[in-house]
Order: sequence, then C-alpha cells, then structure tokens
Amino acid sequence: MHEASLVRSLLRQVGELLVEHGGESIVTIRVEMGPLSGVERPLVEIAFAEQVDSTPCRGAELKVEEVPLSAICRECGNEFDIERFRFVCPACESTRVRVISGEEFRLLDIEIRQPQTESVSREQP
Repeated sequence: MHEASLVRSLLRQVGELLVEHGGESIVTIRVEMGPLSGVERPLVEIAFAEQVDSTPCRGAELKVEEVPLSAICRECGNEFDIERFRFVCPACESTRVRVISGEEFRLLDIEIRQPQTESVSREQP
C-alpha cells in the first residue's frame, strides 16, 4: 500500500510548513486527487487516520478534492472530460488525445492555527 508512504510524506511536508510559519497546529489539509493518480481515496483516508496523531499535524482534518479526468484533442483542440476511461474526442472521434488533468495527487493548501497572543490590559490610574 503505497498510500501509507504518500501520507507519511504529506504529513512530513505539512509539519515542516507548520514550523516554517510558526503555527500552533494544523486545522485542515486539503489535497486534490485524480482518477489516474494511482492513489485510492479510501486507503489515503485510512493511512491519514492511522498516522496523523503521531505527527505535529495531530487533530487536523483531511479534505480530498477529486479532480476530473480531462483531455485535449490533438486533432481539433477540443477540451473535454473523459468518462468511463474512453479516451476519444467527442467532437471529432479522434483517439489522439492528451490528458491535461486527473493524474495528480498534490497538496493544495493547509489551514494553520496561529498561537494566541496575550493581550495585556493596563488600568489607567
């Protein structure tokens, strides 16, 4: 299950960003995943749940955005979403298509909780 190593790498990267930005904790981790990424969402979610508590990301929520599988036709330039893994241009029926999205698994953004600064109130005499 390579999802476990991907999640381990993701948590390491997010932990480094937490330190770099002087944060207190991570609230959310948002990733995008395409159908050709070679990664299975349920396995990513399981690996995340198993690993997150032993990292600086403890308590973070994982949000996964699924990216559609899209292509562009090399013959007519038509951009389209690929359905049922049918790599054929719906406009001209060409099979000369290039995938332009749907292969990715990447970190989009994170929400960092910053430390609370102490407010000092002084009474005026």
